[in-house]
Amino acid sequence: MPTPHSMPPSASARARLAAAVLRSRDRADRRSGTGRPEEGGGPGDEGRPAGSPLSTGADASGGPAVPGETRGGAVPPPGGGEPPRGDGTGPPSGDGDGPPSGGGAGRPGRRRFRPTLLGLLGVTLAAMCVTLLLIQTFVGTFRTGDPGAAPTPTPDVVATPPGGTVRIMVAGDSIAQGSSGDHTWRYRLWRHLESGADVDFVGPYDDLLDAATGDFGDHSYADPEFDRAHAAVWGATAEDVAAGIGEQVAQHDPHYLLLMAGTNDLVRGGTAEDALNGVRDAVDTARVARGDIRVVLGELTPVWGTGADEETNTEVAAFNSALPRLAAQLNGADSPVVVAATADGYDPADDNWDTTHPNARGEVKIAAAFADTLAGPLGLGEPYPRPLPEVEIGPRTAPEVQVADDGTEAVLTWDPVPGATSYQVLQQRVRPDPDDLVPLPMEVAGAAPDEGRTARVDRLLSGATYAFVVRPYKGGDAGRASERVEVTVDTEPPPAPERVRIEEDGGGPVLVWEPVAEAGHYEIWSRPLECRPDPTPSPGRGRDAADGDCAPRDGEGPRTGAGWAGVAVVDGDPRWPIAADGHGAYEFAVRSHRDYVPGGFSTPVSHPD
Repeated sequence: MPTPHSMPPSASARARLAAAVLRSRDRADRRSGTGRPEEGGGPGDEGRPAGSPLSTGADASGGPAVPGETRGGAVPPPGGGEPPRGDGTGPPSGDGDGPPSGGGAGRPGRRRFRPTLLGLLGVTLAAMCVTLLLIQTFVGTFRTGDPGAAPTPTPDVVATPPGGTVRIMVAGDSIAQGSSGDHTWRYRLWRHLESGADVDFVGPYDDLLDAATGDFGDHSYADPEFDRAHAAVWGATAEDVAAGIGEQVAQHDPHYLLLMAGTNDLVRGGTAEDALNGVRDAVDTARVARGDIRVVLGELTPVWGTGADEETNTEVAAFNSALPRLAAQLNGADSPVVVAATADGYDPADDNWDTTHPNARGEVKIAAAFADTLAGPLGLGEPYPRPLPEVEIGPRTAPEVQVADDGTEAVLTWDPVPGATSYQVLQQRVRPDPDDLVPLPMEVAGAAPDEGRTARVDRLLSGATYAFVVRPYKGGDAGRASERVEVTVDTEPPPAPERVRIEEDGGGPVLVWEPVAEAGHYEIWSRPLECRPDPTPSPGRGRDAADGDCAPRDGEGPRTGAGWAGVAVVDGDPRWPIAADGHGAYEFAVRSHRDYVPGGFSTPVSHPD
């Protein structure tokens, strides 16, 4: 029977050792005066309320927060904050990073690693690790120092990948997890690696965050055909990652840890040193669970449009400048630690879909940086091809739109598409008098998958045919537009005018009729009467048709009779002066109109009668 010292520690034992290391380190920090400030919502909190509101201003600690972001979290999409993970690895309480009301109710908070009585093995190994780390803490070799100092280059690392299937764990926050409709940079890295290496992405999760509701558990990837396992949590700080990474590494046993965390520390008002200390703790804890783990640390990408860009990006730059020095401190012969230049060439105005999160272009740049580092110092796979590919941004699914006529309005309906945070409606009059396709001054918000979207377009011209297009947006990125749909609106013709007559008002004869409520304007039609000249003309005048016997030609109106022609259009008052030319006899009819819809003709009247 093997002795206790010859037995390998179990996954749960390794996780408990990792927790013991962190607790011992914190106690040592407080004794030596070098510990990090204790803040509400630290890794020891027992969960957080379900229903914390979103914040668009300062967070609970008074620091800058990204507009639209769950306080302290990398910016969540409209519709809600981040619910805690059911396994307790969600963000801690006190950070305001809560779900929409009702979300996550009844879920357990974060579980601490609490040592239990598992025999002498756990106690002995924990004591050894604590002793070593206390020595390192008092000596100071693990402290990051001044993040504004000149960076220390990562030492040359020469490593070879393990044989067989290579297990890779991606850990971090929302930038690694992604939200509905994303490919994610995990997808782009996996696609690149799997073409030339046998890789298996591992981790406790496989989901996205729903961009419309703020709920976990979404699986609407732009392309779900890849190894989706990961260990990233929307809203997690670097310390949050450190609190859970030991158990995750112990359970999934990755050969490589790709860690990109710290953005949430900074947008909550923390400093680069706070974030670096959290990254350091995460690496230390992961190593307790697996001593030979290979670690790639990602730089933080800058933010844009937050209202506090200068302050936040100053801390981002300080973090990135100090990251190689931290990697050099942590680097070990059996467990190399290297840096991926994920911020190199990253333009947040073009590469983010909102203030913080990468769009498809940003995903490619982050994946390429990790691939280059894996291929170079660590010998896994090939560098990412250059130039980087051109990729489409915005939601990749086009809405399927239906349109119906509702009086003088067009009603458009469609089902939400993955990742869309809003929709733009474009309109064109097709006939008559075609115009251009233009966006309407309206925006339709995104919605949960089971909540259809509706847009009502008013102020349309009756009888006209319109075309509509709906284009989804994720943040500021336009996606694939719908097919054109057409509808002709309000085609019911108005009734014919009644009581058409000719009156004298002192200025001459006037054609008068009763107004038609459904009409917008009227058209006057006329044709000459048929007259037989009077054989005895009036004294002083020549022979004139008006002096003869005049009558309608055939008793037919403009719809069926011959010789009728439109002579005037009348807006407003239902009256029209008949021009006096001194001679001639005519019959008149009035037709009602509503925009482009012609209505009925009145009964003709004659003048002179």
